[in-house]
Amino acid sequence: MFLSRLTFHTLPGKTDAVENKLLTLARWVDQAGGAKPRIMRTHYSSLGAPDLLFEQEVQDPGALEQQIKTVTANKEFHDWAQQVAPLLERSSKRELFKIIDSH
Repeated sequence: MFLSRLTFHTLPGKTDAVENKLLTLARWVDQAGGAKPRIMRTHYSSLGAPDLLFEQEVQDPGALEQQIKTVTANKEFHDWAQQVAPLLERSSKRELFKIIDSH
């Protein structure tokens, strides 16, 4: 099992707007077969940490790639990305973690 994580560093005052946009992304990921996508907002963190995280578990990297292709093939996704980009301090980054222990 793997955990895919997208990190978002928002501009001051724009976190709520990006959070709402991520709800749309979560719906698309769910429709593409993603398992339980979740959005997390930083409550307390070290300097430089992202403001928002978008995570989902996937069986393997191939399944994630297929879901990404499905979501990004949607024309609405491109409009969404153009709306989100100006709200960010920097581009979002993806991390993929292999889950070693889930206890």
